[in-house]
Amino acid sequence: MKSVEGKTLICSHKQKINIYLSQNELPAVKIAAHNLTKDIYQVCGAIGEVTDGEGKIVIGAIANNIAIKKKLEDKEIHTECLQDGEGNYRWEGYLIQEKDGILYILGTDRRGTIFGIYEFSKMIGVSPWYFFADVPVKKHDSILIDRGHKTSSYPSVQYRGIFLNDEEQLDAWAKAHTNDNTIGPETYVHIFELLLRLKANYIWPAMHVNYFNENPENGRLAEEMGIVVGTSHCDMLLRSNQNEWEPWLEKKGYEEVSYDYSIPGRNREILQEYWRESVEQNKDYEVCYTVGMRGVHDFGFKTDEIDHNTNLNMEEKKQEKVKLLGNIIKDQRNILKDVLGKKNREEALQTFIPYKEVLPLYDAGLELPDDVTLMWVDDNFGYMRRYPDSKEQKRSGGHGIYFHNSYWAHPGMSYLYINSIPMAHTGNELKKCYDNGIRKIWVLNVGALKPLEQDIEYFLTYGWEAGKEDAVTKDTSKFTEKWIDFNFSGDYGKRAADLYNRFTQITNVCKIEHLTGDKFSQTIYGDEAGVRVNKLKEIYDEANKMYFELPQNERESFFQLFLMKIHASYYANAEFYFADRSNLSYEQGKMQSADHYITKSREMMDYRRSMLHFYNKIMSGGKWDRILTPESFSPPPTAMYPAGTPALKIEQPGSNIIVWGERTPETNQKIIFDSYGMDVKWFEIFNTGAESFDFTVDISSCNEWVEVSEGFGTVIDEKRILIKLKEKCINEDKRGKIVIKTSPDEKEYQIDVFANCREDIPEHFNGHVEADGFVSMKADHFIFDRTSSDNRWQIIEDMGRMDGNVIEAAGSGYPDGNDVQNNASVNYQFLLRSKGHFLLEIHRFLTLNSTGKIRFAVSIDDMDPLIIETETNDEWRGNWRDAVLNNGEKLYVSLPFMNSGVHKLNIYMIDRYVTISKLVVYTDKDLTNLSPQLLDHNSSFIQPEVCNLGPEESYFTGNSLVVRKPNLQTIPEYSLSDMENLCTTIYSMKVGTAPLPNLVYAGIDFWNYDRLYMLNEEYPQFQKGASRYMPDQFGYKDAISEFGSGYFIENNGVIAIETEYALEQSNYANTQKSSHNEKIEWTHTQAETNGASGMAMHIKTSGLSWSNAMDAPSLHYKIKVTSPGTYRVWMLIKFDDEFSDACRIGLDGVVQPYHQQFSKGRLYTYSTKQIWFWTLLSEIDIDKGIHNFSIYGGEAGLRVDRVYLTQGDEIAPDDAAWMDSERFIK
Repeated sequence: MKSVEGKTLICSHKQKINIYLSQNELPAVKIAAHNLTKDIYQVCGAIGEVTDGEGKIVIGAIANNIAIKKKLEDKEIHTECLQDGEGNYRWEGYLIQEKDGILYILGTDRRGTIFGIYEFSKMIGVSPWYFFADVPVKKHDSILIDRGHKTSSYPSVQYRGIFLNDEEQLDAWAKAHTNDNTIGPETYVHIFELLLRLKANYIWPAMHVNYFNENPENGRLAEEMGIVVGTSHCDMLLRSNQNEWEPWLEKKGYEEVSYDYSIPGRNREILQEYWRESVEQNKDYEVCYTVGMRGVHDFGFKTDEIDHNTNLNMEEKKQEKVKLLGNIIKDQRNILKDVLGKKNREEALQTFIPYKEVLPLYDAGLELPDDVTLMWVDDNFGYMRRYPDSKEQKRSGGHGIYFHNSYWAHPGMSYLYINSIPMAHTGNELKKCYDNGIRKIWVLNVGALKPLEQDIEYFLTYGWEAGKEDAVTKDTSKFTEKWIDFNFSGDYGKRAADLYNRFTQITNVCKIEHLTGDKFSQTIYGDEAGVRVNKLKEIYDEANKMYFELPQNERESFFQLFLMKIHASYYANAEFYFADRSNLSYEQGKMQSADHYITKSREMMDYRRSMLHFYNKIMSGGKWDRILTPESFSPPPTAMYPAGTPALKIEQPGSNIIVWGERTPETNQKIIFDSYGMDVKWFEIFNTGAESFDFTVDISSCNEWVEVSEGFGTVIDEKRILIKLKEKCINEDKRGKIVIKTSPDEKEYQIDVFANCREDIPEHFNGHVEADGFVSMKADHFIFDRTSSDNRWQIIEDMGRMDGNVIEAAGSGYPDGNDVQNNASVNYQFLLRSKGHFLLEIHRFLTLNSTGKIRFAVSIDDMDPLIIETETNDEWRGNWRDAVLNNGEKLYVSLPFMNSGVHKLNIYMIDRYVTISKLVVYTDKDLTNLSPQLLDHNSSFIQPEVCNLGPEESYFTGNSLVVRKPNLQTIPEYSLSDMENLCTTIYSMKVGTAPLPNLVYAGIDFWNYDRLYMLNEEYPQFQKGASRYMPDQFGYKDAISEFGSGYFIENNGVIAIETEYALEQSNYANTQKSSHNEKIEWTHTQAETNGASGMAMHIKTSGLSWSNAMDAPSLHYKIKVTSPGTYRVWMLIKFDDEFSDACRIGLDGVVQPYHQQFSKGRLYTYSTKQIWFWTLLSEIDIDKGIHNFSIYGGEAGLRVDRVYLTQGDEIAPDDAAWMDSERFIK
């Protein structure tokens, strides 16, 4: 071969290249070798041919392979790098070496050889994501390799793979794009190849939409390609019970059989037959057998014979279940022995997964065979619940993990749109797993696979290189940098890594699927919600810029792998922010703003819909149509349609102001600056009515030390004016006033402005300084740390909540909890100017320990440490649900009396893996909005009503004085023209042209079926209804005047009511408040009807419910009926979760009980959460005459838009066909 500049030419354009491969190689290796010929052709146009003659590339598995060993004779190819200390070849190792003009790709076994082949494909420019993310192949005229090149590697974790779970979107894609009409061989061939290119070897296949055994080609293909197939915690011996059990029984003709091993005799024998046939079908394949038992699909372990045995107490029943489970495993292993033979059974990979209700049975003494791999599971949200103890670590079967980056969860907790768990978080959990001996099997729940590409590759790469010195996954920034630079040109990796870390830390504070109203404050410490959205907008803009800098042929791939999730996060967070701002504006009296922000919230929804339409219908020529559908079932939809509050009436223009820290305008308004505190604050000038007014801002009394962002201008709805200290260090107290004048109403407003002088910091002081009513300390900004034995507090980068790092208690810990003062500790110094009893808020990043405790200790100065223990040590304990939804929990300690001056805060380690991100000492109850009792001295752990994120870090002497970005303090904004241009250029469509969502109906038979996976009855909407309640050309508005008046007249057996008409508070339609609390009532919100200009009614205060309908707030409508009879009651509703899905109806004061509703009172289903849909609530008999039809609150949060009463069988009309009932006053 010709050598060029120290390189060897492998092949060039249109040249033929022979690739040696023994005819005796296994099919999996042959498939990979043939794929290599395709890769080479894609790269440089060379034509590859696989041959058993001479080749320029030599491929082979070296273990027990005479042909390849003969080929290597006298070639000086040294394979010691693939051997362990005892001279045995390592599992799945590979070697790529150039020697004398020949390229050798050698493996220790079939998959090692395959991994070597695909590693070479990566080296020449073929991405593993060439199919699943359309990453273009890097083109070259020739393929060159350094002379003497040598690369070798082998995995740290033996089996590394994924679980296709909640895979309905992938199945919808397969139905549209393959001949299998489901996830089958045509899909699996690409998935198996992807896994092998990512050096993975293991899969739990799809199990919601079909069953793997149904098509024998699935198993044959997996074996042929080299993929090990297993099944999850509920599917034993390669059965997939959800879709396989009932068809198998039907095929066999078996009746009266239960999936319950506690029933002896025939029932148990049939279960054994069911399992045995699966083993028979897969006996010739390299597979993994899950042993044990749970219910069909994800239901509990069914043991009726034990549960109904009245002679046993609860503990005895538990022990009987333990015994039964042990017998099940014994019988399953006997089946394996009978079918596979004793030797093969002993060699067969077997797993036991103590998930959910099975875990307590394992802990209660289950005797598990030592050679079975014990699989540990996180809490489904990326927090490991426990690790094997020292005894368990000695098991010959080893240990595995089942980890989640996607999950169909308990109502209100699913995350199936994108994965926002930072890789730093995932990596830290994986490191702890590996360090605790979990090294046999790693499985990642990846949902429908897309759009989790980056997360999948990170997880699988970590499994390959865990514990290695050169592991790139140890540094997530480096991993992202390398990943982006490999897949795309331009060296954008560093920029992308920075954006990724910022994006995940901001988004994971609250996943976009978990967003709810008022999740983040807009009034405490400024506008934390706005700052968060502004930061996302910065990331969004920077990532878009990167997109446009890429070559055209790389952009769609970049969108799939990186940009889409940033777009999704920005749109979702901004959509909820603007809806919240509408509510706040209405409360504050900003009527134009209330409408304006609903419009902006809807615009964000339109951008998301445009993006999703592009992703499915346009991107890559529609190749990925149906694979990303987060607005519809199945799986459960993401958070959508946040509730705002539209203006009911907009009258004459009027001015008012509100200042930093106020919820509503107050008297004697003031703003106080501390020299070491926030240097940018603001006030808002707003219009209470229509049109606009002018304003001026006079700062002449304080212009030497403050400046404002605008000195004059015009206000249409509202304008935020930033006030900035010119100098951070003020040497004397300052006082002035800001005078705002508005015209033509000729009003004048005064804000007193104070700046507290810089207090001297003691010499040699190193720490944080109190200002603005708090001392806020990032956990990694400690002054001193003390190690003890193998224990220490260590910094974990890029895991902080919102930003920054965390500290983690590393080592073995101090289980006895004694003599805390000598434990490993970190020390923080802070300088107080206040004195008193203060409150310490500790932001704990969530870690779990289901069989132990989570403790650490706190002390101030030289006082004795106080041990802090959280009850949130496992799923469904303590504040676990809230901690998951907020990516951490807050713990509180009332501190002893402290004088002004320097103090020390000490954090002592007790239990390992305790992780802390922030510490805040609150010193001013007025500024911090803490309730008074929390600032008194008490030790209870109470969550106060404060901002979600806590105040930003105080001045730290280790840093320069913080100068905050003024642009982050502004009300989030965007250019409409820029957004429309982006939609046109990236999404290839105009905003607002995406199809309307289908309209869902829960009809007469809806509740007769198990709705868990059943699709909805839905119909397309082709046009919107006519708009209503719109302001006139000058901005004036009076919605209630459009309601009409009088009775709602039945016509041809139909009564159609807009629920907002109750706002007229007339004899014909009205609202009534709760009899127990007059502040609780039905109020209006926006709806998607009337061409997205309509209104609905809801009870806004969350978490409330009423067992007695007469105590609940209610809506009332006078109806006039001329056609007596039975009427079906359709309601157009929306709810978020199972806590907001109930209401009752009544007629003439008689309340219809829940049990008479078709749903029996519970409207929640996974398929209807978060969407607007028509539900047939119930039937009601109505006599001729005038009646009072009522809706009573059942649970707060339910939104009701329209009511359609009909004597017919028709479904309620869509928006375009809707007609209100005529109203008439007698």
